[in-house]
Amino acid sequence: MRALLVMLGGSLMLAACGPSAEQQAAANQAAAANAQEAQETATKVDALSPGQRDGVFIRAIRDAGLPCQSVTKSEKGEKPGSWVATCQEGSRHIITFGTNGMANVTSFTPQPAAAR
Repeated sequence: MRALLVMLGGSLMLAACGPSAEQQAAANQAAAANAQEAQETATKVDALSPGQRDGVFIRAIRDAGLPCQSVTKSEKGEKPGSWVATCQEGSRHIITFGTNGMANVTSFTPQPAAAR
């Protein structure tokens, strides 16, 4: 009997740990709104002329504290709403947009193709 009470008490404690249905619904709604806002920003950037878009990218790269004299090439990335910008000095950056139009910059160095 005592073991049954301990198991029942433990189950009740675990059930109390998770978010309520209202909290979960609000979090899901906020996440969907954030994703929609990020997609709208990406669509606006996509509609820019190449020169304007590269200007947005160089600003994002510099705001991230990374060196870049000029963007010499930019192309859409593998994921929707992402771009790959190449700077004059050869550095490459993946740029995506989050909520409030904030740019997320991830630098990378391409690996050379493996010799066959």
